[in-house]
Amino acid sequence: MSSLRIRRNCNISTHSILYYFLSRINYHRIYLPFNSNAQILAAQMRCVRNIPNIIGQTLLKRNVKREANRLRMYNRHIISLATDYIWNNSTAFQRDQFTTLAESVNNINRNHALRLSREDFIFRMNQITTPQPTHSILFNGSSFQ
Repeated sequence: MSSLRIRRNCNISTHSILYYFLSRINYHRIYLPFNSNAQILAAQMRCVRNIPNIIGQTLLKRNVKREANRLRMYNRHIISLATDYIWNNSTAFQRDQFTTLAESVNNINRNHALRLSREDFIFRMNQITTPQPTHSILFNGSSFQ
């Protein structure tokens, strides 16, 4: 079993730390997926340079991280193990809540990105001030006068 150094000269197993952390978690905070507000969560996700395509377990992990910070637990490995444990021991309804919210967030961000790309295209097209010689390119130099 792997061990993790907690304090000077004191090794405690990862398994022990995980179950200690799991015993102190307020599960009401874990299973409340961002008050089910997909708009706010989508806006938070857009702060990242490349908008990630998220899954339900990612949202659960964000809640576990928030709870870990409240409990002053900063070990990423323990947080990941706790997230996996909680996800695997959740009910189908709880997992479905997170998955549905993740799909909504992904749809909102996808639509937002499409809208921005269309607006950017129109803006750039309006910046063109010189006439473009498209007839010679499209019709192999034929003139239709």
